[in-house]
Amino acid sequence: MDLLTPLFKVVGFLSIPLVVLSVFLLTRSIGRATRITSRGLIIQIGTVPVFLLVYSLLLGVSVALKWAIPLVMIGTGVGGFWGFNTVLTLRGNEVFGTRSIWYLVLWGVSFALTQLLALVGTDGMTASGMATMCFSMGTALGMNGGLLIRRRLLIAGPPEGPSP
Repeated sequence: MDLLTPLFKVVGFLSIPLVVLSVFLLTRSIGRATRITSRGLIIQIGTVPVFLLVYSLLLGVSVALKWAIPLVMIGTGVGGFWGFNTVLTLRGNEVFGTRSIWYLVLWGVSFALTQLLALVGTDGMTASGMATMCFSMGTALGMNGGLLIRRRLLIAGPPEGPSP
């Protein structure tokens, strides 16, 4: 048995309530309109797959592509729906939006579940938890991608041409 394994288990168990607390605190601030920037959305789109890859490498467990790809695609559809239903307003040259807390709650639950399964379950159970993270990654990609498209369209304004 590795000497660091007990320490990693303690850190793993402590991370679960920290994630839950973080999600709770973030959901309290999500109900307000915040500035939405292209850079912020692109960072979120790029960070999510990297996070999933690093987490998968740390756990030493991956999800079979036959499950991961459909789950990411379904999640992208769900996230796109959330992204296209987020209310956006234009104030000067800045775009503001009020995001839904459900995307964040979904991510927090999938992360905490995966962490718990990694600590107490088998590799198969951990892979199931990683599958929920694939779905969550899809929702993040779909929502932020939809917001990025809508932001650009809002800033561009209505198409030029004759008015009806």
